[in-house]
Amino acid sequence: MVSPTKREGLVFLSINVEWDKEELARTFVEVYKVPFPVGRDASGEIAKLYAVEATPTTMFIDKAGRLVDLEVGELGEADFTKRIELLLK
Repeated sequence: MVSPTKREGLVFLSINVEWDKEELARTFVEVYKVPFPVGRDASGEIAKLYAVEATPTTMFIDKAGRLVDLEVGELGEADFTKRIELLLK
């Protein structure tokens, strides 16, 4: 998989939601050496703002800041790559 960068218009962010244990998220980030920012939504405001009710939830936001796609549950690498490539066009 080609790894697009911020320079090409791609940014990854992750939010650990209030109902997931913070310590487990920290361990996951350390073990898998997650290469992008991971924040904590301890108050639940971010989840509420984006209507996140389950994890994982993946949101695809275009260059104009519009939510163009949303996937609840695991997303396979091929499908993930395809959606990113469409956004970068």
